[in-house]
Amino acid sequence: MSLVDLPVELLYEIGLYAVSSALPQTCKTLHAIFKASPASYRAQYLVACMEQSHPREDTIITKILRYPICDEDVLEAYFRLTPSEAESRKRWEPELPRRLFRSLATNSSSMQSPFGPCVAPGHGRSESETLRWMEQDHPLPLLRYLYTCPHIHPPAVNSHKGYALTKAVQARFVPLIQFLLSHGAMPHLKSSLAILIAISRRDLPMVRMLVERSETTHAQPMGEGAGAERDRVSVTPEMLRIAVKCKAQDIIEYFTREKGCIPDIHTLLMLE
Repeated sequence: MSLVDLPVELLYEIGLYAVSSALPQTCKTLHAIFKASPASYRAQYLVACMEQSHPREDTIITKILRYPICDEDVLEAYFRLTPSEAESRKRWEPELPRRLFRSLATNSSSMQSPFGPCVAPGHGRSESETLRWMEQDHPLPLLRYLYTCPHIHPPAVNSHKGYALTKAVQARFVPLIQFLLSHGAMPHLKSSLAILIAISRRDLPMVRMLVERSETTHAQPMGEGAGAERDRVSVTPEMLRIAVKCKAQDIIEYFTREKGCIPDIHTLLMLE
């Protein structure tokens, strides 16, 4: 008799005892068995992992969210199993795990750097692919749960220097971008990388979305009214230089005419 011949219930017990992510990878049969495990078992596995690693109280939810098995149902089961942590969970702000966003821009190899080749909207993919993102696409359902869950503090939306927003912009995932911005995502992080990517994509609507708050009036030029202080980010000569380099004429006019950005000497030379 081999390991795979054991009853599923016994294999689950062995998994909890071993607390090893390698066990399900031993063979295809074990992988299928553990992949089909219920949320209640996965929550037990997370409890066992935390008991083994003894993380600081303020990092427990952050570490749990990093596990690929962690979804809404597993979290609900975990909360039921750990009522003693109920109060402490609400005190600490967990990080948003990179795993939720890492695979978003799988078709964006041409956008390795905002200073690399400029890419027009939709380049490299069909219109249907460009507009494929929907409100129920991963990871939005889980994010909505995390930001409305009464059992934990809402996660830090700007974790890892705005990684979530940057990946969402790179993937042109508009519903996700809107969600992150509505929860306080800051496009200026990491030298405004998210905005530079949008500029390099020559995507004026995306640039507007990142720069302006939803209540900002588009017709109100910066410097001539009250709209300027409501912007999330102040347009910089560096942003204008990237727009000129990419020959994004509509973005150039937006920066100079609506946002009052004055080009530096290097940008002026590029315009000649």
